[in-house]
Order: sequence, then C-alpha cells, then structure tokens
Amino acid sequence: MNSGVIGLAHPQRGHFDLGTGFHGDLWLDLDALFLRPSLLRPHMRLLADRLREHRVDAVCGPMEGGALLALAIADTLGVAFLPAYRAPEQRTNAYRLPDVRGGTGGTGGTGGTGGIAGIAGWRVAIADDAVNAGTAVRACAGLLRSRGAVPVAVAALLSLGPAAAVVAGAVSVPLYAAGTVQSQAWPADRCPLCAGDVPFTEPLPPG
Repeated sequence: MNSGVIGLAHPQRGHFDLGTGFHGDLWLDLDALFLRPSLLRPHMRLLADRLREHRVDAVCGPMEGGALLALAIADTLGVAFLPAYRAPEQRTNAYRLPDVRGGTGGTGGTGGTGGIAGIAGWRVAIADDAVNAGTAVRACAGLLRSRGAVPVAVAALLSLGPAAAVVAGAVSVPLYAAGTVQSQAWPADRCPLCAGDVPFTEPLPPG
C-alpha cells in the first residue's frame, strides 16, 4: 500500500512516553492525520477494499482517533459503525460500546436491518489510526468478543514496528495498514532507554 500517509503524522525519533503504559522510540502527531480528510480518502478506500473481503457487518474504533477511520470505512462499506468509548471508571485501556437495538443482524456486510438486539454473531473489523503495542486493538477485540461479536480483521492508517505480528498473536486476525514505520515500544517498566538513563524527548510542534 502507498506509504505517503506517514508524512502526514510528522514522525519524530527519540524517547517518548506513549501514554499507554508503553515507551517508544517514535512519536507521531496522530491528530494531524485527520486535518485534511481528502488526503486520506485513497488510503481509506484501499483499507475498505481489504475489509470487504471479510464480509464485515460493522467497523469498530476507539474514540481517541480510530473511530474517525472506522466511521469513514463503515460509510464506504455501507455497514454499521461501532464507536468504542473509553470507560471513565476503568483503567486506561478499558472501553465500552453503545447499546445496539438493530443493525446488520449478521448479514455479512449487507447493511440490512435485522432488528436483532445486540451485536452477537456480527463479523466486526477494528480500525485504529495507528497500531503499535496494540493495546487499544486488544481492548476492542476483547470487548467485542464479550458481546458475542467476532473480530475478523484490523485496519490502520499506520502500522508501527512489529504491529502485524502483535495483532496476529494477540487477536488472531490480519492487520491491514496504509503505511508502515519501523519503531520499537516497550512496557514502561522494561524500557531499555530508561535503563540507559536516556531522557524523554519533548515532541516538537509540527512546522
């Protein structure tokens, strides 16, 4: 896939606290990815084409950014959109889904209205703006499975480092990305940069 999407996120190298319990050597301005939606349109169409092969009934994404991609892909495919809201009373990577009182009804991406309460049996793709350690993807997959849905694929604008292997190992589905970037991420308590007394890098504003 075209990797031109990477430059839209203004990548920076250094030692960063990623805010997910992980440290990493790459910083991306993920908010900047969505500043000009028209530039993302060809990448979203490519991702939608890959997900179409999985006959999805819905696309789910975390509200921090993945939901924007999930909404665009769901619109392209004509399927349901499931935003995953961060649960305020829970820990960082806990999410909740809205109650669903109708929808595709497990019809393989036809966009019909089966009138079935809940999402049990739905084939659902997960979308995120960038996948690194996969914490949000894993949380969404666990939430979907707890509601009886079946995660079938992950789509991302950016795949960082070993993200494809992480998703395959943790969620057992393929990852499709519009662009890939080499990077590393470590649990904060096992960060080799911290062990080497490398100071944190302050992300530079785009410009």
